[in-house]
Amino acid sequence: MKNLVFGSTGLIGKAFYKLNDKGNSFLYSSTKHNKKNICWNLNKDLKHFPIKKVKNCFFFASPRMLNKNFNNDKFKNEYYWLKNVIKNIEIENFIYISSSSIYYKKDHQIGKVKKLCETLILKNKKLFKNYQIWRPFNLVGDNPEYSDHFHVILFNIIFKKKVNTYKFHGNGLDVRGYSDVNDFVKKLLFFSKRKLSFIMDYGNKNQITINDMIILYNKYYYKKYKKKLNPSFLSDKKNINIISSIKKKCIYYNGKSENVINNFLKNSI
Repeated sequence: MKNLVFGSTGLIGKAFYKLNDKGNSFLYSSTKHNKKNICWNLNKDLKHFPIKKVKNCFFFASPRMLNKNFNNDKFKNEYYWLKNVIKNIEIENFIYISSSSIYYKKDHQIGKVKKLCETLILKNKKLFKNYQIWRPFNLVGDNPEYSDHFHVILFNIIFKKKVNTYKFHGNGLDVRGYSDVNDFVKKLLFFSKRKLSFIMDYGNKNQITINDMIILYNKYYYKKYKKKLNPSFLSDKKNINIISSIKKKCIYYNGKSENVINNFLKNSI
């Protein structure tokens, strides 16, 4: 039986594809043609989808985290895509990427949809032998993804706009814990082969502040353009977005957030 992947063009999907590029046991559903792809739009009904039964279904599909998608309320599409997949495909093991945004305030668009999706999987768990729900915190890839995550926004402000000053919405003492997406994908693939059902947090307890990130970015900015960014911030309240709870099931990335960002910059510039 084949393994099926929905969502192979985003951060996690690309890393997953790269890891399994030499194998032929994975099929990828995408709107783009490729020798490993089944060309399909998840907005269409899956009644006529060519694959009806799979061993593992990896569901990475999600609208990109962009301001325009917040404005257009696009994130709810993910729930309908997921419902479409569960309804029309017989799945032995279901692996779903949720988000740390479920811990945000109740009206957060992504968090609300991810909670609905998790609930949908749990309501249908009898359809699967196993289900695995992952809640990753602050994953970083090898190059800037098309998104509005802070490390990408900062990269675009400095290395594309090449500005000297910028006013950010947050606080310079905001804290993040960053993890390498390639490490996460290896862990995800490892656990997908085990007969386990769970909801799992994944992230880095090692912290880096926004101010320290800007210092690091500025080193590369000055080296390349002889410029430095002088930031200002609109918020007086510090925000912390790292994995921290030992009461929940957690897997921790074993590395420094600074090193993750440093590798991202080396690969991106």
